[in-house]
Amino acid sequence: MKELPIDQILHGDCIEIMQQLPERSVDCIFADPPYNLQLRQELYRPNRTKVDPVDDEWDRF
Repeated sequence: MKELPIDQILHGDCIEIMQQLPERSVDCIFADPPYNLQLRQELYRPNRTKVDPVDDEWDRF
């Protein structure tokens, strides 16, 4: 990365992108859930809509 991106959202594989950033240059990293939502019971959001659990291969323990 030639220039440090400031106040930007970087889309892509987080490991690949973070490896390009200078050490100690990041204040926050946001990972977009859901992760590990293999629910055993029903889960509801604050607005009372039901969460649809993930059953895809990528989200298995």
